[in-house]
Amino acid sequence: MVPWVRRDGTWSLLGEGLFDYLDFIGGPPLPHLALPGPLRVTGVPEATPFRAAWHALGARATPFAAAPVRVPGVDPAHQHKRTAHRFTTAGVELRREDEPRARNGLLDFLFARKAEQFGDAVLDSPARRWLLAMVEGEPQISELWSLRRSGQTIAGLLCWNSPAVRYAYTVAYDPNFAPLSPGILAMFAILRHTMTEGKTFNFLVGEHGFKQRFATGRESLLRFHAQPNS
Repeated sequence: MVPWVRRDGTWSLLGEGLFDYLDFIGGPPLPHLALPGPLRVTGVPEATPFRAAWHALGARATPFAAAPVRVPGVDPAHQHKRTAHRFTTAGVELRREDEPRARNGLLDFLFARKAEQFGDAVLDSPARRWLLAMVEGEPQISELWSLRRSGQTIAGLLCWNSPAVRYAYTVAYDPNFAPLSPGILAMFAILRHTMTEGKTFNFLVGEHGFKQRFATGRESLLRFHAQPNS
Protein backbone atom coordinates (compact mmCIF):
# COMPACT_ATOMS: atom_id res chain seq x y z
CA MET A 1 0.00 0.00 0.00
CA VAL A 2 1.31 3.45 -0.94
CA PRO A 3 -0.39 6.49 0.69
CA TRP A 4 -0.87 8.60 -2.43
CA VAL A 5 -2.73 11.87 -1.87
CA ARG A 6 -4.09 14.14 -4.60
CA ARG A 7 -4.11 17.93 -4.46
CA ASP A 8 -5.10 20.15 -7.39
CA GLY A 9 -4.82 17.25 -9.80
CA THR A 10 -1.28 16.27 -8.76
CA TRP A 11 -0.43 13.20 -6.70
CA SER A 12 2.13 13.03 -3.93
CA LEU A 13 2.88 11.08 -0.78
CA LEU A 14 1.03 11.69 2.46
CA GLY A 15 2.96 14.36 4.32
CA GLU A 16 3.71 16.69 1.39
CA GLY A 17 3.91 20.18 2.83
CA LEU A 18 4.18 18.93 6.42
CA PHE A 19 7.58 17.25 6.34
CA ASP A 20 10.88 18.18 4.75
CA TYR A 21 11.59 14.46 4.14
CA LEU A 22 9.32 12.15 2.12
CA ASP A 23 9.99 8.64 0.81
CA PHE A 24 8.60 5.13 0.68
CA ILE A 25 9.03 3.05 3.82
CA GLY A 26 9.71 -0.63 4.23
CA GLY A 27 12.36 -2.88 2.75
CA PRO A 28 13.28 -2.62 -0.92
CA PRO A 29 12.61 -3.83 -3.51
CA LEU A 30 9.06 -2.58 -3.86
CA PRO A 31 6.52 -4.38 -6.05
CA HIS A 32 5.54 -2.74 -9.33
CA LEU A 33 3.67 0.51 -8.73
CA ALA A 34 1.22 2.07 -11.16
CA LEU A 35 1.49 5.84 -11.43
CA PRO A 36 -2.01 7.20 -10.66
CA GLY A 37 -1.47 10.53 -12.43
CA PRO A 38 0.84 13.55 -12.52
CA LEU A 39 3.28 13.14 -9.64
CA ARG A 40 5.32 15.54 -7.53
CA VAL A 41 7.11 14.42 -4.36
CA THR A 42 9.38 16.90 -2.60
CA GLY A 43 12.10 16.05 -0.09
CA VAL A 44 13.31 12.56 -1.04
CA PRO A 45 16.82 11.95 0.35
CA GLU A 46 19.44 11.66 -2.36
CA ALA A 47 20.59 8.43 -0.65
CA THR A 48 17.10 6.86 -0.85
CA PRO A 49 17.17 3.04 -1.10
CA PHE A 50 14.12 3.30 -3.38
CA ARG A 51 15.71 5.14 -6.30
CA ALA A 52 14.97 2.20 -8.62
CA ALA A 53 11.30 2.28 -7.61
CA TRP A 54 11.07 6.01 -8.29
CA HIS A 55 12.62 5.55 -11.72
CA ALA A 56 10.29 2.63 -12.44
CA LEU A 57 7.44 5.12 -12.03
CA GLY A 58 9.02 7.25 -14.72
CA ALA A 59 9.86 9.93 -12.16
CA ARG A 60 12.75 12.29 -12.78
CA ALA A 61 14.84 13.69 -9.95
CA THR A 62 15.89 17.32 -9.62
CA PRO A 63 17.75 18.95 -6.70
CA PHE A 64 15.45 20.49 -4.12
CA ALA A 65 17.46 21.61 -1.09
CA ALA A 66 20.05 20.52 1.41
CA ALA A 67 19.35 19.94 5.10
CA PRO A 68 22.17 21.01 7.45
CA VAL A 69 23.19 18.23 9.83
CA ARG A 70 25.61 17.79 12.70
CA VAL A 71 27.13 14.36 13.08
CA PRO A 72 28.44 13.00 16.41
CA GLY A 73 31.90 14.25 17.20
CA VAL A 74 33.34 17.36 18.83
CA ASP A 75 31.37 18.88 21.70
CA PRO A 76 29.71 22.05 20.32
CA ALA A 77 30.97 23.92 23.40
CA HIS A 78 34.55 23.47 22.15
CA GLN A 79 33.76 25.02 18.77
CA HIS A 80 31.30 27.67 19.97
CA LYS A 81 32.85 28.94 23.16
CA ARG A 82 31.04 32.27 23.10
CA THR A 83 27.64 30.57 22.91
CA ALA A 84 28.64 28.14 25.66
CA HIS A 85 29.63 31.09 27.87
CA ARG A 86 26.35 32.88 27.13
CA PHE A 87 24.40 29.75 28.03
CA THR A 88 26.20 29.45 31.36
CA THR A 89 25.89 33.10 32.33
CA ALA A 90 22.21 33.34 31.24
CA GLY A 91 21.19 31.05 34.09
CA VAL A 92 18.98 28.87 31.90
CA GLU A 93 18.25 25.16 31.81
CA LEU A 94 16.97 22.86 29.09
CA ARG A 95 14.23 20.44 30.11
CA ARG A 96 12.42 17.70 28.22
CA GLU A 97 8.70 17.92 28.93
CA ASP A 98 7.19 14.46 29.44
CA GLU A 99 4.06 15.20 31.49
CA PRO A 100 0.98 15.63 29.23
CA ARG A 101 -0.12 18.97 30.67
CA ALA A 102 3.39 20.43 30.35
CA ARG A 103 3.66 19.15 26.77
CA ASN A 104 0.34 20.71 25.80
CA GLY A 105 1.33 23.95 27.50
CA LEU A 106 4.58 24.11 25.56
CA LEU A 107 2.76 23.43 22.30
CA ASP A 108 0.45 26.35 23.10
CA PHE A 109 3.55 28.48 23.74
CA LEU A 110 5.02 27.52 20.36
CA PHE A 111 1.82 28.27 18.46
CA ALA A 112 1.29 31.57 20.28
CA ARG A 113 4.74 32.69 19.17
CA LYS A 114 4.04 31.57 15.60
CA ALA A 115 0.73 33.46 15.63
CA GLU A 116 2.61 36.62 16.65
CA GLN A 117 4.79 36.16 13.56
CA PHE A 118 2.32 34.90 10.97
CA GLY A 119 -1.15 35.86 12.22
CA ASP A 120 -3.95 34.17 14.15
CA ALA A 121 -4.82 31.85 11.24
CA VAL A 122 -1.94 29.67 12.44
CA LEU A 123 -4.00 28.74 15.50
CA ASP A 124 -6.76 27.11 13.43
CA SER A 125 -4.63 25.61 10.68
CA PRO A 126 -4.60 21.94 9.60
CA ALA A 127 -0.92 21.82 10.57
CA ARG A 128 -1.77 22.76 14.16
CA ARG A 129 -4.52 20.14 14.39
CA TRP A 130 -2.16 17.52 12.97
CA LEU A 131 0.63 18.49 15.40
CA LEU A 132 -1.70 18.26 18.38
CA ALA A 133 -2.70 14.73 17.37
CA MET A 134 0.89 13.71 16.63
CA VAL A 135 2.25 14.96 19.94
CA GLU A 136 -0.56 13.28 21.86
CA GLY A 137 -0.41 9.98 19.97
CA GLU A 138 3.35 9.57 19.55
CA PRO A 139 5.06 10.81 22.73
CA GLN A 140 8.19 8.71 22.08
CA ILE A 141 8.70 10.26 18.65
CA SER A 142 7.58 13.83 19.33
CA GLU A 143 9.86 15.52 21.85
CA LEU A 144 9.06 18.86 23.46
CA TRP A 145 11.94 20.75 25.10
CA SER A 146 11.68 23.96 27.09
CA LEU A 147 14.40 26.45 27.91
CA ARG A 148 13.60 27.88 31.31
CA ARG A 149 14.91 30.77 33.36
CA SER A 150 13.84 31.26 36.95
CA GLY A 151 10.97 28.83 36.35
CA GLN A 152 9.69 30.70 33.28
CA THR A 153 9.65 29.24 29.77
CA ILE A 154 11.57 31.54 27.45
CA ALA A 155 11.95 29.20 24.45
CA GLY A 156 10.52 25.92 23.19
CA LEU A 157 11.63 23.32 20.68
CA LEU A 158 9.70 20.48 19.03
CA CYS A 159 11.81 17.61 17.67
CA TRP A 160 11.14 14.27 16.02
CA ASN A 161 13.32 11.58 17.56
CA SER A 162 14.55 8.35 15.98
CA PRO A 163 17.18 5.85 17.14
CA ALA A 164 19.93 7.47 15.04
CA VAL A 165 18.72 11.02 14.24
CA ARG A 166 16.97 13.86 16.04
CA TYR A 167 15.11 16.27 13.72
CA ALA A 168 14.43 19.88 14.75
CA TYR A 169 10.87 20.63 13.59
CA THR A 170 10.25 24.10 15.04
CA VAL A 171 11.68 26.48 17.61
CA ALA A 172 10.20 29.66 19.10
CA TYR A 173 11.02 32.07 21.90
CA ASP A 174 9.47 34.75 24.08
CA PRO A 175 10.33 38.09 22.40
CA ASN A 176 10.63 39.70 25.84
CA PHE A 177 13.88 37.77 26.23
CA ALA A 178 15.21 38.41 22.73
CA PRO A 179 18.48 40.01 24.00
CA LEU A 180 19.42 36.58 25.41
CA SER A 181 18.88 34.87 22.01
CA PRO A 182 16.94 32.09 23.78
CA GLY A 183 16.22 30.19 20.55
CA ILE A 184 19.94 29.90 19.85
CA LEU A 185 20.65 28.84 23.44
CA ALA A 186 17.93 26.17 23.27
CA MET A 187 19.35 24.83 20.01
CA PHE A 188 22.87 24.82 21.43
CA ALA A 189 21.73 22.88 24.50
CA ILE A 190 19.83 20.23 22.53
CA LEU A 191 22.83 19.86 20.21
CA ARG A 192 25.09 19.09 23.17
CA HIS A 193 22.55 16.58 24.50
CA THR A 194 22.27 14.92 21.09
CA MET A 195 26.03 14.62 20.72
CA THR A 196 26.33 12.87 24.10
CA GLU A 197 23.78 10.32 22.84
CA GLY A 198 25.91 9.64 19.76
CA LYS A 199 23.14 10.74 17.38
CA THR A 200 23.06 12.94 14.32
CA PHE A 201 21.14 16.21 14.61
CA ASN A 202 19.21 17.29 11.51
CA PHE A 203 18.14 20.94 11.27
CA LEU A 204 15.76 20.27 8.35
CA VAL A 205 15.41 22.66 5.41
CA GLY A 206 15.65 26.40 5.92
CA GLU A 207 18.25 29.08 5.37
CA HIS A 208 18.76 30.19 8.95
CA GLY A 209 22.20 31.41 9.92
CA PHE A 210 22.43 29.42 13.13
CA LYS A 211 21.83 26.17 11.22
CA GLN A 212 24.82 26.78 8.99
CA ARG A 213 26.93 27.81 11.97
CA PHE A 214 26.23 24.72 14.04
CA ALA A 215 26.10 22.16 11.22
CA THR A 216 29.05 19.98 10.20
CA GLY A 217 27.53 18.61 6.98
CA ARG A 218 24.60 18.67 4.59
CA GLU A 219 22.13 16.07 3.33
CA SER A 220 20.88 16.63 -0.21
CA LEU A 221 17.15 16.28 -0.88
CA LEU A 222 15.50 15.71 -4.26
CA ARG A 223 12.17 16.45 -5.90
CA PHE A 224 10.69 13.64 -8.02
CA HIS A 225 8.17 14.56 -10.69
CA ALA A 226 6.51 12.59 -13.46
CA GLN A 227 3.68 12.59 -15.98
CA PRO A 228 1.87 9.37 -16.96
CA ASN A 229 3.11 7.91 -20.24
CA SER A 230 5.82 10.57 -20.50
